[in-house]
Amino acid sequence: MAENGKSHCCGPGYASPAEAMKAPREKILYTVALYIGTGIQKPDYLATIDADPESPTYSQVISRLEMPGIGDELHHMGWNACSSCHHDPTKQRRYLIVPGVRSSNLHIVDCGIDAKAPRLHKVIEGAEIKSKTNLSAPHTVHCLGADIIISMLGDARGNAPGGFLQLNENFDIVGRWENDLGGMKFNYDFWYQPRHNVMVSSEWAAPNTFMPGFDLEEVGLLKYGREIHFWDFNAKRVEIWVRTGWCRSKSVSITTRIRATVSSAPPFRPTSSIGASATASGSGKRSSMSRTYAIPNGRSRCLASSA
Repeated sequence: MAENGKSHCCGPGYASPAEAMKAPREKILYTVALYIGTGIQKPDYLATIDADPESPTYSQVISRLEMPGIGDELHHMGWNACSSCHHDPTKQRRYLIVPGVRSSNLHIVDCGIDAKAPRLHKVIEGAEIKSKTNLSAPHTVHCLGADIIISMLGDARGNAPGGFLQLNENFDIVGRWENDLGGMKFNYDFWYQPRHNVMVSSEWAAPNTFMPGFDLEEVGLLKYGREIHFWDFNAKRVEIWVRTGWCRSKSVSITTRIRATVSSAPPFRPTSSIGASATASGSGKRSSMSRTYAIPNGRSRCLASSA
């Protein structure tokens, strides 16, 4: 994205991937650094990396922002504003939402005052999220115009299927985003295309299952998900689902992305997604990519899979 999170006009982000490819390269990168599993009792932190080849500190960590608590296990993070509000010049890509999957805390980090030294703006405590929405274990963060949607992997007790948390632009809890999970067994990653009225989500496992550590035998016992779900985005409900790795008993659907159609003309049915599936067996482990798509009668099928 262009410097300061804006393109040459309009709001943050870009009108299309092709426009994004023409943009100047990023000069600053943000990543998370964890202590979970190391035995070191220190807070996780957000690291800022200089990515400007002309800078004397190129490729170096130039700041570290420690979280207020220990044991968050920082994971995926996302911006408060993105290309979904490219049409709105009042929006700015300024805040990073940095979830702690174990603590369920959401750290709101201000990157606008000094992009090279972000500072903590606000913490939404996991206890508040649990009490208001019965959700825990935040994972994927996506902006949606003024609002923000976050996939949550469990309920307040750490059981599946979780759901989706909605925040407003002031980072106040709106509530649960979804209206109907449609029998979804687990939750994990998601991607959406509002102008096509579609969202697609994948599955992982309940927090009570994965937090003690990954156990391959639990995959075979179906304690990990294998399905990808297509949503009616406006109605906020699951319409159809497809199973990945159906010929393999120990297969887990992990991440998913939409391969959008060129045409935006209605009517539109969920078109396709690219799902990453991890498969493990007695002969070893491997990963595969599967393309799934919806067909006019509302069913879905796997178009291709490659190891």
